[in-house]
Amino acid sequence: MGMAWTYERAGVNLARHWEMHSIANAVIHDIAGKLGVELMEGGFTRSIKLGNHEITLHTDGVGTKSIIAWSTGRLEVIGWDCVIGNVNDIACDGFIPIAITDYIAISNNDVDAVRKVLNGIKDAALTVGAAVLGGETAIMPDLINGIDVSCSVLGVRKTGVIGNVGVGDVVIGVESNGLHMNGYTLARKVLLSRYRLDDEVCGDELVNWLLRPTTYYGDLLIRLYDNGLIKAAVHITGGGFTKVRRVLGNLGIEVEVPEPPCIFETIRDLGSVEWGEMYRVFNMGIGLMLIAGEEYVDDVIRVIGDSGLKYWVLGKVIKDGINILMPSGLRIRL
Repeated sequence: MGMAWTYERAGVNLARHWEMHSIANAVIHDIAGKLGVELMEGGFTRSIKLGNHEITLHTDGVGTKSIIAWSTGRLEVIGWDCVIGNVNDIACDGFIPIAITDYIAISNNDVDAVRKVLNGIKDAALTVGAAVLGGETAIMPDLINGIDVSCSVLGVRKTGVIGNVGVGDVVIGVESNGLHMNGYTLARKVLLSRYRLDDEVCGDELVNWLLRPTTYYGDLLIRLYDNGLIKAAVHITGGGFTKVRRVLGNLGIEVEVPEPPCIFETIRDLGSVEWGEMYRVFNMGIGLMLIAGEEYVDDVIRVIGDSGLKYWVLGKVIKDGINILMPSGLRIRL
């Protein structure tokens, strides 16, 4: 067995990443204070009042998933992902998307590549019901090696988020469609050290696993919030299960997780990645966590079932810590 892989060994130091977020947070609040602007803090977004409306502006990119898309010419998926990733985030805070802009940085004059990305953005925009107002396409052969895609989404609050998560509330997980768009720096290093993209892994070609589109949760979340069924929602993206801290305050969770999908097991086994690292980096088959009062659990799972997505009642909110019990009996504390 070779050396154990970590996200840091692959090139991403999560502690430094969080330090960058801390610096950005300080700048944001310094600007708001000097301008006299009141910021409303959500788990995934900040918002401001504009007349009678509460609006948010959110940005996210596809990351190194774009390397796989670029090498195969299957670029529609990264157009889809850059929109859906943003919309899932703002929906966790009760916002619906109104408008989108995009940024495409590319290394050459490949018109067809840009067309494919924009077709993916179009499909996502029509799915979520948001207009695309424009964007930027930058051809930069001296800076970019391949393609990089990001989007910004303007959202307006559709529903009030209940909040007030408390000890004893129930944690419900909703399935992902694979890696979505996070952890690819580690996944690529591990998987491509052994396999080619056209090799069969876990019953499908590896490229199909790596280019699965991100699941859209926006409509589901707004329906749950509109009916007062959930207190909070967490889009499990970069940072894996540690993302749940955004809505817990000083509380924690105790959850029993299902068996991870085969692709995550393969990354873990092939890269000798510790299970704790896996749950800090990847969604592990759970792309969304919902927190609800115990009396609403049956209604929540009925709504999820109506959406066609698989779900698990994972556990409860506790006083502190992120505690994970795997099917093997292994306990992980993040």
